[in-house]
Formats: sequence, C-alpha cells, structure tokens
Amino acid sequence: MKKLMTQARVGTAHNEILALQVSAKELGWEVYPVPTGWRLDDELIKSGVQGVAYGSQTFGEVIAQQMNWGLKANPFDWLAKLPKQYVKRQVDFMPLKDAKNLTVPKFIKPADDKCFDAKVYEPGEFKPHESIPGDYPTLVSDIVQWDLEYRCFVGQYQDAMMCFTWSNYLCHGDINNPKFHRMVPADLLLPDHFVSDLLWACAAYNVETVPSVIDIGVIPGKGWAVIENNQAWASGLYGCDPMQALKVMEQSVERLPQDPV
Repeated sequence: MKKLMTQARVGTAHNEILALQVSAKELGWEVYPVPTGWRLDDELIKSGVQGVAYGSQTFGEVIAQQMNWGLKANPFDWLAKLPKQYVKRQVDFMPLKDAKNLTVPKFIKPADDKCFDAKVYEPGEFKPHESIPGDYPTLVSDIVQWDLEYRCFVGQYQDAMMCFTWSNYLCHGDINNPKFHRMVPADLLLPDHFVSDLLWACAAYNVETVPSVIDIGVIPGKGWAVIENNQAWASGLYGCDPMQALKVMEQSVERLPQDPV
C-alpha cells in the first residue's frame, strides 16, 4: 500500500494537505503526517513502501533520502530551451556569477530551490548571500507583466504527456481567489490546450524531461506564455483537483534499487 507523507503546515496550505489526504485515502493509500523533526522511525524506513512526500522542497528531499525514493528532478535549463513562441521573452540560463554582472534590469530567479528572492533586479542590485556558490544555476529573463497565471500539473497518460489538472492562481492582481480558479477569458485557448501544444513542441524540438508542474500565464498583447516550472511534490494546489495532482506527484517519485549488502 502506498503512503502519502505530509509536512505540517498552516493556513491555506493546511487545507490543501487535507484535500490531498482525502484523495490519497480514496485511492487506497495510507496517510502519514510526518513528525515535526522529519525523522522517520526505522521500521517505516525499512518497510520499502512507495509513495509521495508532500511539502516544501527541502522536506521532500529529506523524506525521499530516508525512504530511498528518487525524486524526478526538473531540468534547470528547461525554460531557457523552449521555443521562443512559448515564452514570448528572452530567457537565459547562466551561473550566478554571470547574473551578478548584468548591466540592464532583469528578472532573476534561482533555477533550483529558493536560496534568493526571485524578482526584478536593477544593475548592481543582485547581491545574493556570499555562501551561494558562483556556479549556482540561475534563470534570467526579460521583465514582463502577467495579467493571469495558471498552475498546471502535467504527467504521463498512456503513451503521451498531458495536463491532468489546472487552475487560475492570479487574476489581475487577485491571488488564489477560488472564484477565479476555473476562469479563462473567452478569447484565449484553454490552459490545457496551450500546454498540449507546448508538450508537442517539446517532443518536436527534443526538449527532454517535461516538468511535473508548469505555470503559464497571459502577457498583455502577447497571449499565453510559460512562466516557470516546479516540482509537483513541492507545489501548492491553488485550486487544482487534488486527486489528479496526486496522480502526477505519484509519477514524479520512484523507488530506488537497494544497495547490495
């Protein structure tokens, strides 16, 4: 029997965890709220059970390491490799040391985890903590405005990749308002249709390893574009169907082979 291991959270995230726990039970999984210290008991570790750890990225990595689960990682440079028509702005992948030397304002974000604030930086303003190495993977993009933003959970269905569930989480500055979760302007493709086109392009352009969560949005005057990618097991639901999101999370975790004794 598979197991959903969840991190203790508060606020909206707590409600999302409850929804995932209900969905897990409907799928016949066991639910295990992980103790605050994140240390699992030896019997559970040795059980060989498969499942998903849901919470922060650090939480997922800590639990996966103990359970001998492999987390299918997103490619750091995936966004920068996409055809221009799917990002509608310049996006570059570079080491952090190069991002420090930019001479024009840019939106800068870590390509892995959240070790510094993702935001617009003026020239000379980007000064991350000195403990972050110079070769740390970094994404740098042109500055754009997003009127609408959507979260899409993407996984394998039979022989193809598809969007399992999507939801609006930003509507003209209103963040994660339930009344907008299924809202799409009439003059736009549905989010899952845009993602389907994107997935086809990834295959056609040999862009390997599609992320499990793809955030897309609408740039005024330009239309749909990809914002960023995330890990399913460390992403908020933002109104997405918890059952479908859990199915994507399940695909993003695999049992690693045991080391020979």
